[in-house]
Amino acid sequence: MYDLTTNKEWLFAELLDELKLFEKYYGGEPVNVHICDENVLRVMVTIGEEGALYDTAVPCGDPLEIKRLYKRFVKHSLYKALSARYGVCLPWGSLTGIRPTKLAYAYMAGGGSVNGIVEYLTSAFGVSDKKARLISRIIAVRGDISEYSDNYANLYVHVPFCDGRCNYCSFPSADINARGAGELVDEYVDVLCREIIKTKKLINESGKKLLSVYVGGGTPSVLKVGQMERLLDAVGVRGIEFTFEAGRADSVTKEKLDAMKAGGVNRVCINPQTLNDKTLAIIGRRHTAEQFCHAYELARERDFVINTDIIAGLSGENFSDFKRTADGIYALLPQNVTVHTLSRKRASLLASGNTDCEDIAEMMEYAYERFYDYEPYYLYRQKYMTGNLENIGFCRDGYVCVNNVTVMEELVPVYACGAGSISKRTGGVISRYAMPKDIKLYIEQADERMAAKETFFKEGAASTSRL
Repeated sequence: MYDLTTNKEWLFAELLDELKLFEKYYGGEPVNVHICDENVLRVMVTIGEEGALYDTAVPCGDPLEIKRLYKRFVKHSLYKALSARYGVCLPWGSLTGIRPTKLAYAYMAGGGSVNGIVEYLTSAFGVSDKKARLISRIIAVRGDISEYSDNYANLYVHVPFCDGRCNYCSFPSADINARGAGELVDEYVDVLCREIIKTKKLINESGKKLLSVYVGGGTPSVLKVGQMERLLDAVGVRGIEFTFEAGRADSVTKEKLDAMKAGGVNRVCINPQTLNDKTLAIIGRRHTAEQFCHAYELARERDFVINTDIIAGLSGENFSDFKRTADGIYALLPQNVTVHTLSRKRASLLASGNTDCEDIAEMMEYAYERFYDYEPYYLYRQKYMTGNLENIGFCRDGYVCVNNVTVMEELVPVYACGAGSISKRTGGVISRYAMPKDIKLYIEQADERMAAKETFFKEGAASTSRL
């Protein structure tokens, strides 16, 4: 589909991602990126029969920094050539990474100021002025994040069961109603509780303080009350941010919310994605907008901090559909709202489909207008996002989600439990340890995998102490 060549094969995947940003405009013409780095770093981009030349001083510094700057310049050169060829400036410029805020923090760590963020992002990456100002505002809303360090840790617990699969979802999960899956749940919860207890001991032995707990999935609220109580007893924490995903409204009951409250949960995610029943059926959700509102009220009655997720660009929706959803969510006044731009994820049912949406930019623009009295506090991007846009989290004053900020900025290690979960060591080099996605395999290998995870974290502590 893409006719791309380069003389630096190690950069091919990065350059292909850049070219894919222009998928909507690309006509199949050959694109060649020729790089020379003898005296200056020179990039010759040829698109069809048109060529453009860009050069800069060869980067210097440590090897990792040289590679990073080299790659950024080459990618941005290709972006500028494609932008000029098709007469299009993309909102996030040449950025293909998922964490634009990390670039701003790195810029400030290198001596830049908060006031210089906008100029840096627009000039170095071609980010639009509006998006660059958004990043600057997010950093201002967060304030000082230096208090979060490796002295803290986040605990993540994965429940890989759901009541059906949404067509946009790529997370590892099994339909709890499918043949064989339901029978595994009890055994899975038993093994998961063992892993949680061992992982908490590992955190304590490391001398770290638990910053937040997040139970995600899947849809953890599909568990039965007794299963949920066992899981929460294993976590056994109070007085810190403790989030439990209850994404599907039809899985939410008074009894389950009471169990969450008794188990220390103080923040829940009840995610309609849309308030249009027709769309809910199309995307594979088995509840209605009315059921969502009922679940929301049950959670509010129990004084939970509530997050709601909505998605711009869902199958068949236009601007009016999205506006109805955004207006309906705003009327409920949740403490947190996350607005996602639909992404064509490789592991989702939409992977090979068309996710174009003519109204996507207007939808996201309306989200910023609708939630004008909220503050944007975290942002991330994904590959193959509709319109090359973003996912944005809004909060009411005083309700910044610590987990979302520290995970997105990779500020503290994540000790993760459950099938498909990914633990993360932070510091100079980010490293990860993944549990098997297959539920049966996770159960069978739980003890040896837990031992390997323990080694992963202890070796990280040892290597850090030697620095």
